[in-house]
Amino acid sequence: MTESRVVEVLIVGAGPAGISVAAQCAYHGVGDILLVEKGPSHNQTVLQYYPDDKRVDAAYRGQEAICAGVLCFRDTTKPNFLAIVDQMLARYPFAVRYNVHVDSIQKGVDGLFAVSTSEGEVIKARFVAVTIGRMGKPNRPDYFNTIPAKARMLVQFDVRNLTPEGKHFLVVGGGNSAIEFALSLSGKAKLVTVSYRKNAFSRLNPMNLSLLKQDEKNGNIRVLRNSEIEKILEQDGKPQCYFAEGGAEVFDHVVFGIGGSSPAAFLQSAGIELDPRGNPRLSPSLETNVDNLFVAGELAVAPGKGSIIVSFNTGKVAADAITTRLGIERKPDVVHVT
Repeated sequence: MTESRVVEVLIVGAGPAGISVAAQCAYHGVGDILLVEKGPSHNQTVLQYYPDDKRVDAAYRGQEAICAGVLCFRDTTKPNFLAIVDQMLARYPFAVRYNVHVDSIQKGVDGLFAVSTSEGEVIKARFVAVTIGRMGKPNRPDYFNTIPAKARMLVQFDVRNLTPEGKHFLVVGGGNSAIEFALSLSGKAKLVTVSYRKNAFSRLNPMNLSLLKQDEKNGNIRVLRNSEIEKILEQDGKPQCYFAEGGAEVFDHVVFGIGGSSPAAFLQSAGIELDPRGNPRLSPSLETNVDNLFVAGELAVAPGKGSIIVSFNTGKVAADAITTRLGIERKPDVVHVT
């Protein structure tokens, strides 16, 4: 393995929280910051799981999240949001490296962290912030591995690269991600069916709920409430879904939008203590039980309670703790609304 210089702050994950930690630290004068990302660009979750025409909202469930740090934005589109982040990256002086796969984080007896990558590099850092999300590992149903191979090719966890015209889609889930998948396909596909295990959509933000009701009324989306899939087999090369409530139906594509899970093994390998649900135990400053090792972003809030601005704000909390510990004289807090 090759060993690089020691950086002051190393951030793992170039999503909203990671960019926020880096920008906040840079704003207050931290001189050596490195942000690493496993994908080819920032905000991989937005790139991979958001349809191009999906709106990117500042609010969550209709409750406006108040920006606390140097990063903020208003409701916009996916392309515009990514362009906004590009502007933010250009505004603050910190280094970003893409296509860097972090395998492990270990704290040495010298108090420095050794961050090992799949490329054979070891990056040393005084402070580390882990800002990865749950969507990096989408939840799969228990029966996923039993789906016949031919049908499994038509089972997805996002709607990228799909041609909806003339096809019947089944979207599984009742959260915002699932419904946004359905809404992005609605009007283009022959029909979109949503299977949700509950009777009412209690987790949707008001806009998604309103659009869903409208498309259901117009016949573009069919909703199967109190519905649950028991297994998926194959018929004529297509997925045939068997429902617990009875009956089976063949679809052109099945899209699961049932959330993601905490990357527990990776966190534990760094010595981070987890709660019974596999989430990291954090102090009010978002520091783990390992001194100078922080977690921000989606993993720092309760499942289902996150938003982009909430992630921005968790980045500020972690960065404030880091700059305070470094003894840096802090500048006045400021919010840039783009």
